[in-house]
Amino acid sequence: MASYCPQIKPTDWSEPEPDLDWHESAIETTSEAVRKLMLIDELVAKALAQATDTQPALAQLFHEQADKWERETRHLSSPNQKIMHPSYQAVLGMGAEVVPLLLQDLAQNRREWFWALSYITKANPIQREDAGKMDKMVAAWVKWGKDRGLL
Repeated sequence: MASYCPQIKPTDWSEPEPDLDWHESAIETTSEAVRKLMLIDELVAKALAQATDTQPALAQLFHEQADKWERETRHLSSPNQKIMHPSYQAVLGMGAEVVPLLLQDLAQNRREWFWALSYITKANPIQREDAGKMDKMVAAWVKWGKDRGLL
C-alpha cells in the first residue's frame, strides 16, 4: 500500500546537541543569567525611583485639573455637565493613586468628588438618608478614607 506522506524519523524533528563541554556551557549560561538579572534589578530600581518622583507630579497635575474644573463649572447646575468636563475626566483617568488627593480636596475645599470617588473605589459610604446633605456626605467619605489609612 502506498503512503501519501513520507515516514517521519525522530532525527527529522530533533535538534543536534552542541559540541560544547557541559561544564563550559553551564558557566556561560550562568554568567549570562546573572548579567540579565542584574540588568533587571537595575531597571526595577530606576522604575521605583521614577514612581517616587511622580507622586509630586501627580499631586500638581491633580490640583491643576481640580482648579480648572472648579473655575469652568462653578456656574453649572447640571451634575452631568460637571462630571463630563474634560478636567473631571482627566482626574478619573489618574486612577486609584488619586484617591487620597480626592479625599483631601473634598475635606479641605468641599469640591464635589463623590461620583469620582465612587467610580474609582467602587465604594459608596454615604447613607441613603444622607444623600444631598453636603456635610454628611463629606463626613462619610472622610471617615471612609481615614478607616483605610488614606487620610
